[in-house]
Amino acid sequence: MTALSARLKPFRFLALPLFFLALVFLDYSFRFVYAFTGPTRLLALWPMLFTGGWALLLTSLTALLPRLGRRIAMGAVGVFYAFLALLNGVMFNIFGHFFSFADMNFAGDGAKFFSWTYLRLPKKLWFFLTLFLLAVALAVLLAGEPGGRREPWKVRLGALALAGLSLVPLAWASHSLTPKEDAMWWGSTYDPNDEKEIYREFTDVNRCLKLTGLYQYTVRNLGVSFGLGADGGSREELDQYYAQRAGEISGENPMTGALKGKNLIMVMMESVDTWLAVPEYMPNLCRLRDGGVNFTDFYTPLFLSAGTFNTEIISQTGFIPPASGMSSAGYSTNAFPLSLAHLFAKEGYAANSFHSASPAIYSRGSVHQNLGFAQYHCYEQMGMEDYQLDSQMMGGYELMVPEEGEFFTYIITYSGHGPYTEELGNIAAPHYDAAKKAVEASGVASSPENMEEYTRAVAHAMETDQFIGELADRLEREGRMKDTALLFYADHYGKYMSDKEFLNQLKGVQSPASLYRTPCFLYGAGLEPAAVDKPASSVDLVPTLVNLFGLPADRRYYVGDDLFGDRGGTVLLPNGAWWDGTAAHSGSASGGGEAERAADLKQRENASMETVRSDYFKNWEE
Repeated sequence: MTALSARLKPFRFLALPLFFLALVFLDYSFRFVYAFTGPTRLLALWPMLFTGGWALLLTSLTALLPRLGRRIAMGAVGVFYAFLALLNGVMFNIFGHFFSFADMNFAGDGAKFFSWTYLRLPKKLWFFLTLFLLAVALAVLLAGEPGGRREPWKVRLGALALAGLSLVPLAWASHSLTPKEDAMWWGSTYDPNDEKEIYREFTDVNRCLKLTGLYQYTVRNLGVSFGLGADGGSREELDQYYAQRAGEISGENPMTGALKGKNLIMVMMESVDTWLAVPEYMPNLCRLRDGGVNFTDFYTPLFLSAGTFNTEIISQTGFIPPASGMSSAGYSTNAFPLSLAHLFAKEGYAANSFHSASPAIYSRGSVHQNLGFAQYHCYEQMGMEDYQLDSQMMGGYELMVPEEGEFFTYIITYSGHGPYTEELGNIAAPHYDAAKKAVEASGVASSPENMEEYTRAVAHAMETDQFIGELADRLEREGRMKDTALLFYADHYGKYMSDKEFLNQLKGVQSPASLYRTPCFLYGAGLEPAAVDKPASSVDLVPTLVNLFGLPADRRYYVGDDLFGDRGGTVLLPNGAWWDGTAAHSGSASGGGEAERAADLKQRENASMETVRSDYFKNWEE
């Protein structure tokens, strides 16, 4: 027995109580740091029951083990939950929401973009995590020497009884938070103010973690993310919803068929935010925007943590991808007969997609083919030496703009990607000096670290702008612009800035909705310059293009509406929130009329997700 063990021997009885208190401390300290993420009070009943129940259960199960196993279990549980707390903090730092197991569908593809800057977490969180791990380490030391005498049977029996007792608050809290209505379908009784509805759907991860605590959240989220026990809407219920939806969409208008027979180049720009789309940084983009149809109140909400893939699916299918209950493989196998590529191909267009990344990333090779594209062209087909430099995509121009026949070309840029550090210095290098000069003249001021990131972000955007300029110039030079429309929009806001307060300052964020505001405009094909102030988002792109090009599709099935029509005008945001052009509304807001509106919009969102998840169009005939 070591000298330290001898000194600690009188205090061994404190090992399990200390471990229990450490678990309680971790849960409450984490929710204290992120107290602003939900309305539930820290000392509310539900989190107290969940936190106390799980801490007691884990402690009791640990007490049943022999001393060596107990010490190993304490250390493993402590490290695991400290890692989960850290992971949730990092996810919130990057995406503005906590970790969900549904994110694992895209974790392998997203991990390559990890940067140490994402670990700039609140100092309070680092302090509390350190205290927690120190408390767990002390509990491990107090747990006794391995190989020692087993605890008396009375102690083990007591631990087993406590384990059984811990299930009572867990079961009671879970049962109390589960709605008792007979109809559990997503289209029935959603109330954004009701904690039971939040717990049932468990899609608003921020509010759910605040409501349940770290331990119950982890278990419940695991089940919901993989569709365990899910009760989705039936095909008949979806049929009924879409019959109702037919009377809610815009009809024909002066822009119906305005671009019929024209070509379309659709450019989804990686991380080109409003604060980058200015003449000093992106002159080519702004020249086209100012000469085209500018959608001035446009948003790209993120329903998936994989932001690019999120908007990719929305802007090609017109549906919102489900946040849980569906693996990424589903987009390679489920039927999408109303996707743009399928519709254009049906009209005799050559439909092809272009992105410099490997076809294995997000399974784009198979996903795009399933969406109706003849081929997904990566850096190899475009002859790129550096796949991260957008300007080199011009090597695939002849494939993008075929000489014969109508074409639909979908392009995803890359160079705007973060992190904006030396890790992607090859993107910034060609434009760094110009970016530094432009930033110095902008008047933007912040810490040296923020300004360096900002300068590199501008340099990344300049590389994308070079590609845009070269593409437009060649189309003009060859006389192709008169019969070709270009649609530019962003995949998401500039989320790779590590200091979110600085990002909000750059964007002038006044509400959660304004964070998602991004550039979007149409140019070419004889379109006259105009500004469309109607609130819109990425879900409105497909029905708008269907109307403009006169494509054969029933627009009731799309979650959005025609940007030129007399309906729509509401931006669906994650977690039941929305923007109506005058105010941002939270899914948790009170008020009878507003709650009813939230329920209607939530039904539309969930119906779209269920359509994708259930493969609604598998045996569908229009």
